Amino acid sequence: MKKIICKIIILLCILGFYSTAIGAAISKNNPQNVPHKISQTIADAKFREIFQNYLYNNLHNQGCDVVISRFKINGNEPIPAGTISFQSYQKGKRRFEGHVSLIVVVMVNGVVKNKVKLSGWADIFQPVVCASRDIQRGERISKEDLYFVKRNLSHLSSKIVTDMNEVIGFMAKHSVKKDTSLKEWMFEKYPIVDKGDIVTIIAESGDIKITAPGIILMKGYTGELVKVQNLMSKKEIYAKVVNGAMVAVDF
Repeated sequence: MKKIICKIIILLCILGFYSTAIGAAISKNNPQNVPHKISQTIADAKFREIFQNYLYNNLHNQGCDVVISRFKINGNEPIPAGTISFQSYQKGKRRFEGHVSLIVVVMVNGVVKNKVKLSGWADIFQPVVCASRDIQRGERISKEDLYFVKRNLSHLSSKIVTDMNEVIGFMAKHSVKKDTSLKEWMFEKYPIVDKGDIVTIIAESGDIKITAPGIILMKGYTGELVKVQNLMSKKEIYAKVVNGAMVAVDF
């Protein structure tokens, strides 16, 4: 009887050992039974949205349309589970039309986990200022000479005019054809006074005011200093342009 009991105990021990070994082998060969860290992946559509919003936020123009093509994402890897936030920036000179590159810092619970590189071609359609008629060299520009039309900035000069006030009152440096998209370099300030103009020189200090006739010796603009000759004393002085008929000096 004792011998039988001993054999049963030995058999149970052997079976227990083999069960443990088999269980370990199964766990080793079946990765699904091994605990693993939970991760998450950001959809490509989210990065496209970030790219587009970055352009809109930096263009500061509600009237523009953005069309993105040739969009690429580099480095979108799985990240740990948690609350995701993003920060976007451009290296070097910032550019918002044509070929645009952007780096997106991906953070989980406020900790940086990845940096994703985005690139694409951005066509920006924005209202620009055009000539409503043929403008001759030396002509002064008025609001009636201008109109807006929406055009693709990606194919235009970076000096394109998008605000009429930038050129109203200025003078054309050379002839401009009707319907031309206007550029900043096409215009210069219109001189209020020019060499040879006769003006009144005025000097004021408190209740004292002195005036004298003068002749302008150089081209000048409102608020700027010009050289003028006092026709009474023949003395040359610098005075500030008030308007086309008056310059002022301090004393």
